[in-house]
Amino acid sequence: MLNAGEVHVWCARPEELGGDTEGGRLLAHDELERAARHRFECHRRIAVATRVLLRTVLSRYEAVAPGAWRFVVDEHGRPMIAGGGGSLRFSLSNTDGLVACAVARGVDLGVDVERLRRKAPLEVADRFFAPAEVAALRALPERTRHHRFFDYWTLKESYVKARGLGLALPLQKFSILLHERPPRIEIDPLLGDDGASWQLAQLKPTPEHVLSLCVRRLGKLDAKVVLQWHPDARSTAEAHKREAAASPGP
Repeated sequence: MLNAGEVHVWCARPEELGGDTEGGRLLAHDELERAARHRFECHRRIAVATRVLLRTVLSRYEAVAPGAWRFVVDEHGRPMIAGGGGSLRFSLSNTDGLVACAVARGVDLGVDVERLRRKAPLEVADRFFAPAEVAALRALPERTRHHRFFDYWTLKESYVKARGLGLALPLQKFSILLHERPPRIEIDPLLGDDGASWQLAQLKPTPEHVLSLCVRRLGKLDAKVVLQWHPDARSTAEAHKREAAASPGP
C-alpha cells in the first residue's frame, strides 16, 4: 500500500535488474532506443535498469503489468504516466552502482543520487550554487568539502526535479540550509515559490551513495519516507546492512 502522506523510495544495483533480456521484454521501443544511444555499455545498462525499476515498482501500486505502462514527457522534459496513472507520481535517478525510483500519490517530488567515490567537481559550485552555499562550502576544511558538495548538489537537483522546470530554474536562486536537520530550502521570491512548501530528506542507501529527496508538503505534517530495496536486490540490501553495522561511528 502507498498511502497519502507517504513516499516510497526504491533502490537497486543496475546489474540486479535482469539486463538486456528483461529490458527487451518490458521496455518500449523508445526507451530501448534512448538507452542504446549511450556510448558505453555500463551507461546503457544503467539506463535500462532505471526503466525496469520504474515499471516494476509502479506495478506494485496499480493493477498494470510492468510492460504495459506508457509514458509521456511534458514541455520541460519531465516524464509522466500517460493517462495520469491514477494519482501516482514518480521521480527517477541513477549513478554508478545505483538506480532509484521515488513514488508518491498526488504530490510533486524529486529524487537524486550520487556516488561519493567519484571526484567532486568543486568548480561547479562557483558557477551554479547560491552565494551562501559557496561561502559555506569554502569555509569547510578541504577534506570535508567533497561529501558536502554532493549533499548540496543532490538536494538542489531533487528540488529542480520536483518543480519539473528543468534548466529554466536557476540554481543560484535558491539555497539549501545544511546546518539545519532536516535540511531546509530558502527560495528567491522571484521564483514564485516558498521554501516552507517543501520537505527535504537525505538517505544513505549504501555506504558509498547519497540519496536526496524533495517532496511538496500537504499541510503541516511531513511525509513518511520509506527506503526499500527492489525484491530482486534483497541480497545487496542485506550486505549493505552488514557493512553499516561493521562501520565505525563518526
